[in-house]
Amino acid sequence: MNKNLLSGGLAIIAIVIAIMNYISIAELNSNIKENPNGNAQGNKLEDEEDEHYELAKAMGYLQTFSHKLYLAGENENWELSEFYAHEIEETIEEIEEAKVVDEGYDISKLVGTMTNPSFEKVEKSIYEKDVKAFTDSYKLLVQSCNACHQTTKHQFIKIDIPKNKGIFNQDFGQ
Repeated sequence: MNKNLLSGGLAIIAIVIAIMNYISIAELNSNIKENPNGNAQGNKLEDEEDEHYELAKAMGYLQTFSHKLYLAGENENWELSEFYAHEIEETIEEIEEAKVVDEGYDISKLVGTMTNPSFEKVEKSIYEKDVKAFTDSYKLLVQSCNACHQTTKHQFIKIDIPKNKGIFNQDFGQ
């Protein structure tokens, strides 16, 4: 009798789970019909449209990483320079992938097209451990940042070559 009771209990549990799955699938199908764009979460995307990619935060990271990159490169700390170059590259890729359009400007496209040529020269100078080429290519990188700011009517944001160690409590030597 215990076997029959156990079998019956398991059968009831299986039926309850099957019904719950059926209800969940029916709700998903209903949401899909209501939202043909494939958003099964109702109006969540519409509500989240107000949320946007924090471009200023990403640009702040670029500024910090590029400042530290410069200080490391000037001190011929090529390992640290490689680290910050990698962080810059990742941040640029993140901006490109975010498909940022701000005030009618395709920032994601501009960041790549305007900074990549000069940034590649910076990377090459690090790879070659050439401090003169590093300094020259870094200046080009700063010019490309400022040209992008001009293009997007943000000329009031002016990036400059670091003049000193600044605010960082970090040793940039080897």
